[in-house]
Amino acid sequence: MDRVEVPRSSRDIRFLHVFGIAVVCAGIGLGAKKRLNKVASARLWNGLLGVVGLTFGVFCYHGIADAAEAGALRWKLFFQLFLAGGMCAFLTHAACTPIDVVKTRLQTQSQKYSGALDAIRSIVKDEGPQTLLKGLGATATGYFLHGAFKYSFYEVFKVTLAESPEVAKMKPPLGVAALGGFLAECVACILLCPMEAIRIRSVSDPTFPSSVAGGLQLLLKSEGMNGLYKGLPSLLLRQVPYTVGQFVSFEFTLVLVKLLVEPLVGGADGKTESITGTGAMVISLGAGLLAGAMASVVSQPGDTILSKINQEESEEQSAFANIKNIVLKLGISGLFLGLGTRLVQVSFMIGGQFLIYDSIKLMCGIQPASAVPSTVANAIAKGTVVGGGD
Repeated sequence: MDRVEVPRSSRDIRFLHVFGIAVVCAGIGLGAKKRLNKVASARLWNGLLGVVGLTFGVFCYHGIADAAEAGALRWKLFFQLFLAGGMCAFLTHAACTPIDVVKTRLQTQSQKYSGALDAIRSIVKDEGPQTLLKGLGATATGYFLHGAFKYSFYEVFKVTLAESPEVAKMKPPLGVAALGGFLAECVACILLCPMEAIRIRSVSDPTFPSSVAGGLQLLLKSEGMNGLYKGLPSLLLRQVPYTVGQFVSFEFTLVLVKLLVEPLVGGADGKTESITGTGAMVISLGAGLLAGAMASVVSQPGDTILSKINQEESEEQSAFANIKNIVLKLGISGLFLGLGTRLVQVSFMIGGQFLIYDSIKLMCGIQPASAVPSTVANAIAKGTVVGGGD
């Protein structure tokens, strides 16, 4: 198989266009801030974010088209990755709903509980055990879409940013993993934001509808689109460090876990071209657990800010002003409320996601990086071997 190169010049120009439009919009928003009242300023910022989002959407579409045209990514493969990402996120987030309910209560009603165990006992005693599953519908819907777009577009951006598709799939540079994760998360947050608004409000407010349809209807009626997307800046503040940390940590720890596990599962002799399915899944799970721990710490402040913003009804001020007020009110230590609970939740969740994601890849005939021996991955990274699975 010949080495396939993804065209760079047009992609780089489009990326500069997106960056330029974002800078111009930020300049307009900051320049008009002192001349407009709070309501008009908030509306202007929302409109400018919409312009940037639309431009970024066009950039993402062309990224897929470029990769497909170069033969590096087929549409069938993209949809397989799309469904695999959606399923792994849906299953793990749904399973962690009780932990998420406790974590959200600790963040939004910290004065009521002395810790995670006290919160669980109080919730079950006062509101019934079914309360631990509140927000399950919004969680499942939102994170299926979020995971589907995040994982599939991460694969797309890795291919378009790396020197070759083989390097992107088997051993991408950490800089490529970071930028690919950043761009993929920006795409996914557009779908996740309304579902997060419904989930957080339903968990923190017992009178709020727990169904997705009921929550959407009530928020649109009472607060309009601002009610669904007022938390977008803080969601990005949480999710971008989380996703960048997740993928960079995974690509880094994958190398370390392989070195430890390969002597036990095969692949350390330099002669094997592929690690067995069971061995690959052990590697994916181990690297995912470590990546989840790192990602939870770097994204905790954004998670706390998001919970606080969505806890209350909209105020007529910009999202950035809301973030500033919350940071000043809570302080540094307050931004890490619920970290212990979330550390456990995210570690097992990310470990489970990579286990499920790579398992589905194998079922579809796609070779995950965890199934590639270190010697082969290193040779591909150096350009001495070209190949690998889809």
